[in-house]
Amino acid sequence: MNLRKRLVLAVMAIAVVSTVLVAPTAASGLGTWSSPTFVYAASSIQSPGYSYAASAIDGTTERYYTCHSRASGDIRDHAFLTKRTGGIVTSSASALGPSSAGWDSYHLCDPSVIRVNASYSGQSYSYAMFYLGNDQACSCHNQVGVAYSNSLDGPWVRYPSPIVAFRTGEPTSDWGAGQPSATTIDPTSGTAVLTWTEGYGGPNVGKMAMVDLDGGAPVLSGIHDITTAGLVDANGNPDDLNNFDIVYSPQRDRFYMVRERHPYPTSSPNYISTAVQILSLPGSDMWNSTGTWTVEGSIDGSLSGAARTHNPGFLRTQYGTLPNESEITVVYTTSTLDPDSLWSYALSRVTAPL
Repeated sequence: MNLRKRLVLAVMAIAVVSTVLVAPTAASGLGTWSSPTFVYAASSIQSPGYSYAASAIDGTTERYYTCHSRASGDIRDHAFLTKRTGGIVTSSASALGPSSAGWDSYHLCDPSVIRVNASYSGQSYSYAMFYLGNDQACSCHNQVGVAYSNSLDGPWVRYPSPIVAFRTGEPTSDWGAGQPSATTIDPTSGTAVLTWTEGYGGPNVGKMAMVDLDGGAPVLSGIHDITTAGLVDANGNPDDLNNFDIVYSPQRDRFYMVRERHPYPTSSPNYISTAVQILSLPGSDMWNSTGTWTVEGSIDGSLSGAARTHNPGFLRTQYGTLPNESEITVVYTTSTLDPDSLWSYALSRVTAPL
């Protein structure tokens, strides 16, 4: 099946999920951001602790899946689920941690959760969590995996092998593949859009594919680079792509992206951004690696009030779509300068009209 056909199926399927198919409209740009709302800091249950890179699902109970310190003062990543009702955090605990051995036995980070049928080892599941895993105490040798559940609250059963493996022949000191973000194509047939970052010594590359989860083993098809046309850094230079999340607008047939903006600062910490940028692209261009990203807005220290604004995500439905077609909500991470910036990582959110 060609990519254009997949796009048509994607639009149809998500339209069914959203109950109404509206003629696509062009990007309209973002209005004024709301005042920031504090969401969560790991320090509420760990001192010190960190939490960042939220995959957020809207609802009466909001769910924030994050990359989180597994224990106080321990730089070892788990995927945590933090639940929030009426603006109050009601629980926060590890949803999935590293395995006891193998490719994802050290860090498990960057969860992205969607509603989609899946099957594995003779069992059927209703949700998938894509995640970054590695087997070393470093920011390296990363691969992308998936786990399944019949509830947003778990328990999660991991597929044993990475679905995006570390590239053969590259040094294990390279960053690898990670930072997945997914949206549902057709929940019944078990198909989803998967995007991720790859970094092997050169510029970072954003990747996209269709993944079929309902055949017993995940199958990726149509793997291609995400276009970087229209991506510019703070100095107006062409930019690469990493630390991004996506959300789909069925009404507009557009993918929205929020990403860290470069260049990174020279002061410490120099590996996270001072601002995040929101962009959009027509669905067909996302599938075909064509077109030019439209810059819709940005969030920096003048709004967040923080020295670092980084590792962002969108508030989405469980299918990876906009909860409200008239607005967009970004959940971003803030932090202080060094020393000990990691232990200040915390989540806030803002909303702007579309």
